[in-house]
Amino acid sequence: MTSPFNDSRTLARLLGLLSLLLAPLAFAQNPVAWAKTPQGRIALPEDLGPVNTEQLVDLEWSPHEGARARVAVSKVDNTSKVATYSMSNNQGYSQDVSFAFQSVPVNGIEAMITDIMNSTGRFRMVERQNIGNVLQEQNFGASGRVSSPSAAAMGKVLGAEFLVEAVVTTYEPNVAGGSVNVGALARNTKLGGLLGGLHVGSKSALIGMNFRLINAATSEVIFTQQVDRELKQTGLAFGGGGYGGNGALGGFIGQYSKTPIGQAVFAAINEGVYELIKEIGARPVDGSVVKVDGSRVFLNLGSGQVEMGETLSLWSKGEALIDPETGLSLGTMDREIGSVRVNQVAENFSIADLVGGKARDIKRGDVVKSSRPPPPLQFGPLDPVLTKKPKKARRHT
Repeated sequence: MTSPFNDSRTLARLLGLLSLLLAPLAFAQNPVAWAKTPQGRIALPEDLGPVNTEQLVDLEWSPHEGARARVAVSKVDNTSKVATYSMSNNQGYSQDVSFAFQSVPVNGIEAMITDIMNSTGRFRMVERQNIGNVLQEQNFGASGRVSSPSAAAMGKVLGAEFLVEAVVTTYEPNVAGGSVNVGALARNTKLGGLLGGLHVGSKSALIGMNFRLINAATSEVIFTQQVDRELKQTGLAFGGGGYGGNGALGGFIGQYSKTPIGQAVFAAINEGVYELIKEIGARPVDGSVVKVDGSRVFLNLGSGQVEMGETLSLWSKGEALIDPETGLSLGTMDREIGSVRVNQVAENFSIADLVGGKARDIKRGDVVKSSRPPPPLQFGPLDPVLTKKPKKARRHT
């Protein structure tokens, strides 16, 4: 009798089906992020569209030790019909979140985006909103009035490879008329009234945000994603947790996260950052030559970025190509000049031996590139728990 496995096409189909069945199990081992639910951690799927907003409020990001893009978050813009509000004042940052029901706290949302992107471990966050303070400190250090060893060095501000722009397109707290008393909330916030729990009888909150990723060198928009999230339940109890710390923006983030609109904003930002990770969160490792000592080459790549025995190619930067119409750089004509093999890895740097090329051709600032592909982003299957509407919370008296 002829075995069906003798047919190569049948065998290929069976192997393909088996790989599809096993893929969710394999990819769930180290996903981009988990949703923290009452049932435990659940790996998020690649497409967050079907996932309920409530399941995206509180995420746990997987550890990452690979290449990280340098990213700066631009000032959050607001094009919704609701007025813009900045919490900062002469006395610092306010803890009063009552304004969040009438206006958009743009600098609070900006801080939330920066904090969440930093917590993923996949980006090197570059400060831009408070850059004036950084430059002022450097100028003060150069004035001669500060001890030289402790003075901030001039010209050490890192440039960003990408800029993230976020625009609030819709902002509808929609809690007025429910069981939330906005006036009482405003009075009790300063006394920590939210810490005991805020119970909303009937509430709805809607947030729309557009995320744009811009190449900082060319100003080209390379990615855009519209995120719309609605939090709509009955009997959900807020409080007893929260995000951020009391030191962040004067405690605003911790208090804001206990309101319906605050949790909707957190869910939208988490989804937006998730999409940014899918766009630039897994990149091949590249770095630069720090110095050359004979046949030893020091690199600015450390633990988690390169491995012992790994071979990297060496590239010399060529002439910049400038677009005559826009005046923007289109890149450089880089030239491969050799290769190195890593023999020592420290936390923030590594030492490699020259195995190809000539030492006299290598200089500080030359580029090294790894041929090792980055680990693929992993996702879980769409777990039914993530699509179920949460049960009504028990009302407290």
